[in-house]
Amino acid sequence: MHFTKNRIYHHKTVRFNYTTYDLRRDEDSVNPEKRADVMLLSHEDDTADPHPYWYARVIGISHIFVQIRDPITRKFSDPKRFDILHVRWFGRNLSVQSGWKAKRLHRIGFIPASDSDAFGFLDPAQVIRGVHLIPRFAGGRTSEYMGPSISRKPSEGNEDWVNFYVNWCVRSVQCPL
Repeated sequence: MHFTKNRIYHHKTVRFNYTTYDLRRDEDSVNPEKRADVMLLSHEDDTADPHPYWYARVIGISHIFVQIRDPITRKFSDPKRFDILHVRWFGRNLSVQSGWKAKRLHRIGFIPASDSDAFGFLDPAQVIRGVHLIPRFAGGRTSEYMGPSISRKPSEGNEDWVNFYVNWCVRSVQCPL
């Protein structure tokens, strides 16, 4: 594999198209400096209490052009574009009952930076849409998950909220409640 011209192209925003609850089309715009949280389908088949979604904060938006070398002919393929999201993953708080039956919003928090799965790369095609997270103010803020870092929004300083609630309704006109 070869990065064409050894370049990575960075972007400020990415847009995600989705279908609303009333079957209309809409678009979410994600910007790492302002509104940066997204949701995607989970892959939790082996857990006792699977959740349908995973959540992440986008900290970088890029694309690259890649050429793959044929092992026999040693020739490179035509360049192919790959879009990439650099993300910081959230994990679910399993110590609290949540969901429709419990009548509570799901609670999530950042995975500590010491965990090898705290950060990753994501294909934007896997993102369902942007998600609205509400800081759990009663839990406070902490620098325990990660020290000073450029991966935080400038307004967050050097601390993260301990937990967030996943809002079920981003806009009242789309809320099925």
